[in-house]
Amino acid sequence: MELSERKKAILQAIIEDYIQTAEPVGSRNIAKNHDLGLSAATIRNEMADLEEMGYLDKPHTSAGRIPSEMGYRFYVDSLMHRYSLTMEEIASLQSSMDRKYSQLENVVSEISDIISKATNYPAIVELPMAQTSRLRSVKMMLIEQGSVLIVVVTDAGVVRNRHMKVSGDIDYEVIDSISEFLSGQLTGLCADDFTPARLMLIYEAMASYGDFLKTVIEFVLECLTNGQRRVYVGGASNILKNPEFENIDRAREFLSFIDSRENVSQMLSLLGNGEDAPISIKIGSENAVPEMRDTSLVVANYSVGGKLHGKIGIIGPKRMNYARVISSLELINSNLTEILGRMIYGKDE
Repeated sequence: MELSERKKAILQAIIEDYIQTAEPVGSRNIAKNHDLGLSAATIRNEMADLEEMGYLDKPHTSAGRIPSEMGYRFYVDSLMHRYSLTMEEIASLQSSMDRKYSQLENVVSEISDIISKATNYPAIVELPMAQTSRLRSVKMMLIEQGSVLIVVVTDAGVVRNRHMKVSGDIDYEVIDSISEFLSGQLTGLCADDFTPARLMLIYEAMASYGDFLKTVIEFVLECLTNGQRRVYVGGASNILKNPEFENIDRAREFLSFIDSRENVSQMLSLLGNGEDAPISIKIGSENAVPEMRDTSLVVANYSVGGKLHGKIGIIGPKRMNYARVISSLELINSNLTEILGRMIYGKDE
């Protein structure tokens, strides 16, 4: 059944009031605070209809109503007005992001904190990933006898390092020789280029160090394949500022879930690649992850150079200020794309 314009106006007023107050909304408050030209009795009748239709819920201890998940979904899809950030909000966000970053990991880590501070909700930033990453460089340094540091850089801007144990007969000269050899053999390759025939030639050329080479190449392949998404979470404790999470058990469950990058990665992977829409909004039970059923997730997809893709998102109560969150993510998304473009490709995107 299609909603009348009057029901839409009442539903919108209830949701926007509830977002602000976190208190059930009654017909008298709607009549008093919104210029709808309707009496409290008329509004009360319409609210009863909206409840029967599934757009509102009635808490047992209150005469007022609160939005249902169905009500929030209709609001987000059909009723929500675009929020315009103030000049102060825009300046604050851009100022926070206008700095020099030396490593990709620093960008996503710090920006997750910036988003969280700007919205007062927990924020997620995913490291950009390429469908096919190529090796930019692989370098090895002997830190001390028996210990080597391996540094791998991909064209996605990902920099990873790992300490590896080596036998005592591998000295600085040998490490430099192996490093130079592998750089010449592997630079510019993607994971699909690591064919058995190519690897056999590499192992044969340096047969004396086969086991070490195998370990190094396995690490390089790990860096080139997408594997687990690399994500950073900022301001997780901000969720505790919302009355919905005053319950200790509920808060503990949420914080335990979001503290695991593996959990957050799985949650993002269930959203797909985001080709259908630049902004994805999952409300309550629309989230496939059980621990997220009491929250909403708003995610923006970003692209750098048309090849690298990632996500930035906000987690909050179902009562979150969706319009303001979306506007904040759009502005941050634009700045993030420019920053990553400069870092990875040496130019603005």
